[in-house]
Amino acid sequence: MDNNYPNRPNGSPQRPPRNDSPQRPRKRISKELARKRQIIALCVISLIVLIIVIVIAKACSKDKDNSSSSNSKVNTTVTTIVTNTSGPEMTAPPTTTTVVTTFNPDSSGFKMEKYTILLDIGQTETAWITEYPDGSGEEDERWSSSDDKIATVDAYGHITGVSAGECYITLQSAADPEQEVQIKVKVADPNGSIEQTSEKKEDTTESPQQLAEAPAPPVHDDIKGLTYKEGILLANKTYSMPEDFNPGLEPICEEYFKKLTEDAKKEGLDIYLGSGYRSYKDQVLVYNSYVETDGKEKADTYSARPGYSEHQTGLVIDVNTINDAFGETKEAAWLAEHAHEYGFIIRYPKGKENITGYKYEPWHIRYVGSKVATDIYERGISLEEYLNVDSKYPD
Repeated sequence: MDNNYPNRPNGSPQRPPRNDSPQRPRKRISKELARKRQIIALCVISLIVLIIVIVIAKACSKDKDNSSSSNSKVNTTVTTIVTNTSGPEMTAPPTTTTVVTTFNPDSSGFKMEKYTILLDIGQTETAWITEYPDGSGEEDERWSSSDDKIATVDAYGHITGVSAGECYITLQSAADPEQEVQIKVKVADPNGSIEQTSEKKEDTTESPQQLAEAPAPPVHDDIKGLTYKEGILLANKTYSMPEDFNPGLEPICEEYFKKLTEDAKKEGLDIYLGSGYRSYKDQVLVYNSYVETDGKEKADTYSARPGYSEHQTGLVIDVNTINDAFGETKEAAWLAEHAHEYGFIIRYPKGKENITGYKYEPWHIRYVGSKVATDIYERGISLEEYLNVDSKYPD
């Protein structure tokens, strides 16, 4: 038969020739293209890692918020039944105990002038707010008492003592219910003590460094023209000092102010001396400058006349910036809560203007020793009320 293939020598047909053409060459990748691909791969990997980190961070933040919210205040009711096994079976009335965890003021957007208020039965005091949370205002205030049998509070923060004991007043924001602050209220009985109540007392452990009691200030009984009552030098609109009384800043005042600033610094606060001792002559210049600016009547509400200034006692320090803005700072809140531990009082407290004769000055502290300072602080009164004296100029 015919075929198109040449015959082998033996006559058998040959196979068709194999295609031995070379394979198609591989496409070469330039170094620049390879580098671009590596960069793209790294970017994709980085993006994936970033997304994972963000997801984990959000999850942790959510857990932390939930934990913080749930731990801000816990109320637990415990019923105790006591059985007398030695005689006829007797069951004591159940005792209900409400446990309130210690509240941290820094966790709230509300900042208060005081976080502890001491009242007598029937006495009323206003809980002053120095700062509101963002987005909240006076119209959002919601007040409540943990025990109306001990102290009540109205819609304006007026707290009234009802019976001896301790309870907590809570201020909450209607705009943001998670924003709240607690104020501890102590109501003394007619004998001056405070009964054990259904409220668990806060931890009264002293700060890490136990403070020694700040002693009473010195008495200059050899100088004529000074007035002392219960060992305290009087200097207000009623009681003056002689022009030549120049004690300088008393060493005991300086010593305990230094301790105060050091302890405040440990908590991240910056409290420093803005103005200290001021002589009679210095006060002449200060007072006259204010009279020239605002007139005598207005100047008398915030500046003392020469001879009547507490700065001349050598027992007074104005801290930090001497203006109303200081009252909105963390330093002012800390000072109001802890000054008495170092022997100082807020000399011109808010709400006492008609008693002290001067406007509220959160920066003005007076050294009286820790015993007197603590008594004044816990009772929420002014020095004039403590000593039962007036503060009015003769004219």
